[in-house]
Amino acid sequence: MSRTRAVLPVLPVLAVGAFAIGTDTFVVAGVLPEVVDGLKSNLADVGWVSTVFALTYAVLAPVLGALTGRVERRTVLVISLVVFALGNAASALAPSLGWLLAARVATAAGAALYIPAASASAAALSAPERRGRAMAVVLGGLSAATVAGVPFGTWLAADLGWRSTFWLLAGLGVVCAAAVAGGLPEVRLPASPGLAARLAPVRDTRVLFTVLTTLLFMTGGYLVLTYIGAVLAPATDGNGTTLALLLLVFGVLAVGGTVLGGRATDRFGATPVLLVSVAGLAVVLATLPLTRDGLATAVLAMGAWGITAMATQPPQQHRLFAIAPTSGPLLLSLNSSATFAGISLGGFIGGRVIAHGGAHGLDRLGQLGAVLAVLALGTALIGVRVKAAGPAAGRQAPATPAPATGKSG
Repeated sequence: MSRTRAVLPVLPVLAVGAFAIGTDTFVVAGVLPEVVDGLKSNLADVGWVSTVFALTYAVLAPVLGALTGRVERRTVLVISLVVFALGNAASALAPSLGWLLAARVATAAGAALYIPAASASAAALSAPERRGRAMAVVLGGLSAATVAGVPFGTWLAADLGWRSTFWLLAGLGVVCAAAVAGGLPEVRLPASPGLAARLAPVRDTRVLFTVLTTLLFMTGGYLVLTYIGAVLAPATDGNGTTLALLLLVFGVLAVGGTVLGGRATDRFGATPVLLVSVAGLAVVLATLPLTRDGLATAVLAMGAWGITAMATQPPQQHRLFAIAPTSGPLLLSLNSSATFAGISLGGFIGGRVIAHGGAHGLDRLGQLGAVLAVLALGTALIGVRVKAAGPAAGRQAPATPAPATGKSG
């Protein structure tokens, strides 16, 4: 049996773990009102629950990726899921906002370790011609969280209280840890001489521009997505159910975008897929002032947004893994860090634009987001030119890594 066929069943297991982490990442916004009431706090202070999680993830992802780069992947994944489960249990038990913030730091540490390790495992266990699709399966778990996990978690908090949502996530983390421990083969990436060798690719100019590209288009997207309720108010008339349906359209098409991005990367290469998807995102954001007034046009915009936004992720991860497979966990961690830094930065900048943009502040969110997406196109193209012309290109690890060892456990 081929190596690819032997490991295909474990990819959904990795995707379920990503689903749990994606739900945890995005559901907090939906449960904030219940947390405010439960902890007798105010919305501005409780808003730090989301910010602290994103910032912790952004900071710890590359650090943990570097420290655990030589550790067998199954071990790393189990540890990360156990930490994730414990962090959510602590969140559910938190008696005050301070304790909740500390629990979210621990939860983010587990999440920051899991996603890059899962993506690296999927890539290492797949043949080179299927690597984009394998990574897309894992990332599909994150996309699916916006379709099912977030709405369900929000409903659960409204019906049974916000602590029930965190208990659900803790339980899901335990189940995923058991599934990974029992179902994932042993995965060891090609050995590197030491920490210095694993850190060397970070100084590669291609890595710099690839990660900067992620930071730019994620910031541009979350400039708007953070305040999507206000942006789409003309189309929804402030109706929460209508907004939820629009977000469902976004989530469903985001899953499709992830799958499409992975398959297209395998067929056409990472760079063309990245450029087309980022260009499409720029068009969606630039035209939001024209599409946000009517329900039909808003549906089209949210669908196109979901496809283009998530189609960016498989080619970005593929590009980084190909630069230096021996440092794959670290490089994928940097990409995850840039993603969450973009989420935090987009929300912060968007708030300033709304506060100082006057009557046209909401329209300017999309316009500024489009500008950042165009800048992302520029950094992506620069990264391609560096790859083609850079003198270090010939000294990098080969694009096809040595086979990972697979031993059932």
